Amino acid sequence: MLDTVLLTGSVILYSIATAIIARCIVSHQSEPNATFHVPKAFILGAIATLLHLGFAASYCFHNGNLNFSLSSMSVLISALLCLIYLLGGLALPIRRLGVMVFPLTVLCLVFSQLWNNEPVLQTHISMAASAHIVVSMLAYCLLTIATIQSLLYVYQERQIKNRTNPAMLMALPPIQTMEQLLFRLIWVGFALLTFTLVSGSVFSQQIFGVPFSFKHHTILASLSWLVFAILLFKRIQQGLRGSQATYWVIGGFVLIQLGYFGTKVVSESLAVQ
Repeated sequence: MLDTVLLTGSVILYSIATAIIARCIVSHQSEPNATFHVPKAFILGAIATLLHLGFAASYCFHNGNLNFSLSSMSVLISALLCLIYLLGGLALPIRRLGVMVFPLTVLCLVFSQLWNNEPVLQTHISMAASAHIVVSMLAYCLLTIATIQSLLYVYQERQIKNRTNPAMLMALPPIQTMEQLLFRLIWVGFALLTFTLVSGSVFSQQIFGVPFSFKHHTILASLSWLVFAILLFKRIQQGLRGSQATYWVIGGFVLIQLGYFGTKVVSESLAVQ
């Protein structure tokens, strides 16, 4: 019963926060004070995240053991995504990204209830495994936010060129700030992804119970790392701009998605058959 209340409450509050931010962006030109409603949405999002974390604590852990099923990980990672977004929003101009972060989170929560396969419990998690799991989730969340930021950057740049939506332009930070923020997110996410791959290979026996081997998720994660490495190299050497970086960011993100969630969907679907 409590889980249902926490889940329903978080979904409702995320949805309300999304609607408020979207309205602020759309009505900024006709209502200059609309921007002041964004902190309200931010507060609602924070309350929703607390409810979400409470639901995740119950849903993703069983007798102290972490559930590694796809539905469980979608709940846990989306909660961490919102938490990172909220903490980042305290210091960085990313609060309006909630218009995409919150709906994505709602989809993850709904998906977890529709998929809802048998728990895949992991017992006796070592410190090395715990560090690997935490850092990999942080890397995933930061690169997700970077992907959302890159999409918003491209949209903003096109609006500037076409001059079709001045309300949207006024509601967002300057495009130079958006570009700087994008590459900051990518740099941090890339560093965490690098640590994830290194820790996974060095401590493979301790973390997974088997020696290091190239499997589907490892190959896809390595390819994603290579995509982001090339992107950052081009940024340093050639001054790659935000709009040009978008395709690289999306490509790297899709590879990460396929590496974890894609392989999870396939493996759990086969397990049910």
